Amino acid sequence: MMKEDRQKAILEILHYIHDGGDFDTAKKMFQDRFDQVDVSEITEAECELIAGGLDPSQIQYLCNVHAEVFKGNIKQNELNLDFEKPGHPVNTLKLENIVIKSLINDYLLPNLEKWEEDPNPDLIAKIQKALSDLATIDKHYRRKETSIFPVMNKYGITAPPEVMWGVDDDIRNLIKNAQHLANQAHPEKRSLSDAIKNASHEVLEMIFKEEEIMIPMLDEVATSQDWYNVKLEEKQIGYTLIATPMNWKPKMPETTSGAISINKLTSLAINFKEGSLNLKQLEAILDILPFALTFIDKNDRVAYFGGGASIYPHSKNVLGNSVFSCHPAKSRPIIHRIFDEFHTGKKDKYEFWFEPRKMGRYLYLRYYAVRDEEGKYLGCLEVAEDVTEIRAKKTEKRKI
Repeated sequence: MMKEDRQKAILEILHYIHDGGDFDTAKKMFQDRFDQVDVSEITEAECELIAGGLDPSQIQYLCNVHAEVFKGNIKQNELNLDFEKPGHPVNTLKLENIVIKSLINDYLLPNLEKWEEDPNPDLIAKIQKALSDLATIDKHYRRKETSIFPVMNKYGITAPPEVMWGVDDDIRNLIKNAQHLANQAHPEKRSLSDAIKNASHEVLEMIFKEEEIMIPMLDEVATSQDWYNVKLEEKQIGYTLIATPMNWKPKMPETTSGAISINKLTSLAINFKEGSLNLKQLEAILDILPFALTFIDKNDRVAYFGGGASIYPHSKNVLGNSVFSCHPAKSRPIIHRIFDEFHTGKKDKYEFWFEPRKMGRYLYLRYYAVRDEEGKYLGCLEVAEDVTEIRAKKTEKRKI
């Protein structure tokens, strides 16, 4: 079957699913036409559906069905031996998945089954502990969203991370709901059982998607530098249910040319309206500012990270990507509005102040439209500041 015919057949199956078709028929449609299917063929078909106007949340809702239809018939890439090395980000992700699967299949679900027969306090305590451990999957997902999704976006693989990010958020909420029910004084048996089984199923399905769909796609495009960026950025977030992995560094290809480093241009001075700085001074000043800085260029692509504060985890792999791909779908409408109003000149500044529950810190977030002397839009500067200590100050300080 020609590539175009294969893609058309896959789209027909996906349309059948989205239009309410039953699973068994969809599975038979696939088996009648295909022996195996490449991951890229599935994702290209999903991208085409989105490009045709399908809301990504609809694919998000049905992606488990997609995975089940194609499960067992996805063409396997050759084993990448780098992925097997301890410390490699893929090895770390898979190691976490092994522990997560064991937590669910060997501890959480067996104790739930026992509790359903004998709802005693010791068993519910074990269930509460297991759910608390499972909730740490947030770190696993945040590392993926912060450093791995940008690699996919950089190489034009845009639909899978968008859909997967939404499913990650759904799983977080499912686990949170199960914890809420388990922590009640007298948990209702049916509600808690359904909540735990639903959350467990979705976690296990996500493991399949990560290892059988996401990783093979990355294997086809990601460079050694991409993976090294992921590795270096892991410590921003931490790990789920495993000890800190071994160090890992890839063999980098030799380069004969590249960007000129600041070290080679130390004496180059930039004249400002009031005074001048050489590049070394300018870099040092930017790096010591008590803010986290992000500059998004006139084309809405992330161009620079700087500042001396660490507020939100971020990745070098984001550089060059659209600013919109750096945010989950649910927050994009407000990001689009900010940038639309900066481009049109309707606004020059936006400010937000809030206390993220997970951080326990008070943040002051500002967006500035950057324009030249003629008013031409050059980009947006995002300034994030932790003002927790500043807000707590009640007295003046005028002396050393």
